[in-house]
Amino acid sequence: MHALRCAALAILAVTFAAPAVLLAQDEPRKNPAPPPQEDPAGDTAKDDGYGGTPDELRPFRGVGEPARRFFVDPPQFRGPGRDTPPPPGLTAVAIGMVAPLKGADAAAGRAMQNAARLALDEANAAGGFVGYGDAELPFELLVREEGASWGAAGDAAVELVFDHGIWGLLGGYEDTNSHVLTRVLLKVEVPNINPTGVDPTITEHNIPWLLRVRPDDRQASYRLARKVFVEDGRERVVLFRANSRYGRTGTIEFKDAARRLHKPVLLETRYETSYLPRDTAGDANWAARMERIKRLRPDAVVVWGRGGPTGTAVKALREAGIDCAIYGPDRVATQAFLKAAGDAAEGFVFTYPMDPRTGGKDWPRFHDRYRERFGDEADATAAFTYDATRMLIDAIRKAGLNRARIRDALYEIRSYEGVTGTIRFSPTQNSITPVILGHVEKGRFVFDG
Repeated sequence: MHALRCAALAILAVTFAAPAVLLAQDEPRKNPAPPPQEDPAGDTAKDDGYGGTPDELRPFRGVGEPARRFFVDPPQFRGPGRDTPPPPGLTAVAIGMVAPLKGADAAAGRAMQNAARLALDEANAAGGFVGYGDAELPFELLVREEGASWGAAGDAAVELVFDHGIWGLLGGYEDTNSHVLTRVLLKVEVPNINPTGVDPTITEHNIPWLLRVRPDDRQASYRLARKVFVEDGRERVVLFRANSRYGRTGTIEFKDAARRLHKPVLLETRYETSYLPRDTAGDANWAARMERIKRLRPDAVVVWGRGGPTGTAVKALREAGIDCAIYGPDRVATQAFLKAAGDAAEGFVFTYPMDPRTGGKDWPRFHDRYRERFGDEADATAAFTYDATRMLIDAIRKAGLNRARIRDALYEIRSYEGVTGTIRFSPTQNSITPVILGHVEKGRFVFDG
């Protein structure tokens, strides 16, 4: 057991040096794209496994069929373990969670915990887990901090697997932590459902233990590009993003989409994530940055970052006399953004990973129960965590107490009807569900569909 723990921890030391797992290629083969699928928004997109990319944003379109397409086959787990019986002496079916418990994302961590506990309590009220001899075992949630230090999410996974025997793992939220966690999954071999991460590359590692249920920044970029360049006809666009990994990776697909629409962004510039919702005095170059954006006479600015600092950036844009349209992704759309931006937030257009006006068929029941129990409104973070927890519970009940078979049951899911609506999966088990748009009106978030 000590050797297994050491092996699992050791992978953290080589996380970014280790190459990604490759698909077996015993012989050349033709790999055409599957036929188009109709998505819930009425848009037809060829799903070739690469994020459900719309035709007009497909790379190298019009130059012929590629020799090879990637991410069209699901990752395979060919290891042992499907015949391993459950251990004796169990008193509960443990499910782990890694989430932000403090810091800037603590509110999201609370929503994740609340939603998961609500789903588990409902499952226990319905009989818990049946199939461990004659016993009915309750489900229990074990929560750990994901970001206390670099690699904390991976350390937490090792502890939860080897010390507490979890059967599945939920989380994480911040994408740097999730990247470390995915590599550890290869050693601890426990299924992980990510309900809140947005980095498009997380499921491109070809690691066969990971699923994501919410649309990522790829889908946000596609929808924003269509809104900015096609629907609103913007020509002169500036990208103003956080000086962080989230700002860097989240905007890659938007920049690519702009270029493929033959409208590349005029300028990409950054603001510091340390800006609190009060002022920008800490940046000596702030005035020069505002002047540079203003001199370009943009008809749109796309912002990308956490809510509070981005709200400060938007307020500064307005105070500098930059009065064009402003757009951004759903992680901007928080109460911290509204507080920091003030009146400058009016008219801000954002994406959102689900439609909170309608949701799925169980959304009203979930929304009411969540508000009654926790005294708060359920947001997308809570809703997707609830769906992820229910998916994991269903897989455990179907497969029994065997991690490899639980993983197999999760990878059989091609779509899932949850409180968030219909979740569609690519072959890499990444959600390719279209996102919606909203805007700020009179200091409130209004959803447009």
